[in-house]
Amino acid sequence: MIEKGAVVCGYEVLEPIGSGGLSQNYKARGADGALVTLKFPSTELVGDPATYERFLRELKIGQKLAHPAIPKALAINESKTGPCLVLEYIEGKSLRAILQESSPLSPEQSLDFIRQLAEALAYLHSHGVCHRDLKPENILVDSDGKVHIVDFGIALLQGARRVTWQNLSDALGTPDYMAPEQVQGKRGDARTDIYALGMILYEMQTGAVPFHGDNALAVMHQHLTTTPPLPRLSHPEISPNIEAIIMKSIRKNPKERYQSAEAFLNDIRNYQTLDISQFPRGPEQVTGLVTNRQIWILAGAIAFGFVAIVALIIIIALLMHGR
Repeated sequence: MIEKGAVVCGYEVLEPIGSGGLSQNYKARGADGALVTLKFPSTELVGDPATYERFLRELKIGQKLAHPAIPKALAINESKTGPCLVLEYIEGKSLRAILQESSPLSPEQSLDFIRQLAEALAYLHSHGVCHRDLKPENILVDSDGKVHIVDFGIALLQGARRVTWQNLSDALGTPDYMAPEQVQGKRGDARTDIYALGMILYEMQTGAVPFHGDNALAVMHQHLTTTPPLPRLSHPEISPNIEAIIMKSIRKNPKERYQSAEAFLNDIRNYQTLDISQFPRGPEQVTGLVTNRQIWILAGAIAFGFVAIVALIIIIALLMHGR
């Protein structure tokens, strides 16, 4: 934790503004009085070469894009604790905080937010960038009601090579909003962001995400194998057309989702006149995904390996004691 008033990379730290599994963020002020966000890698990632490469990629993405919903990346500096990414500061409240205050949101507010997000995603995707960690915590809403997408820490830049961190799996993302292909460790594409967008709209309209579990693995398993309940089962006041858009967005098979943010955006803008008779909404024939049997086999193999290791340790200890 960096103390208030400390000067780091030429900026005066004012206060912490949140942290995640990969980074710690602070509000800071430059010599010219301008406010910025300073982003540092989490303690366990300091010294990992891939972390610096990820920061460089985030800088490249932030400098490449010019959209009001996407903060600019200004520079990357070195501090005593590793790389420090300097970002445009956005004054606002997270969508998570808004949902905690009043959930579900009104249809008008949730559709306004989702339209803005879809417009921003369409821009991102047109420039070869997939966010891959879209969630309410990474969406800020300013005093004018404008949304801003933040934290491009695991964003994918088209043409860039794959980068993985030490001690982290390839299944990057947040379990409640992870597309099945992310759970499987695949890189994902624009349709991965659309899945997360559909999950966010589901939550804004109903007040909850469709999948719940005692731990992250349980939730990830449901993304692979369970058909989400229709939003109108618990909230019949939801427009059937909006429900159809949501359920198309969160199909497990990427080929059955919206294939672009522009297509999603067009349906959101014109949802009242949609013919939803052909929209996919029922249970899916899941193919190419992990089955329950495969999960149990994997769990059994892991348990067997653990027992074998423990037995080996005991045998070695007995042999050493016998000497």
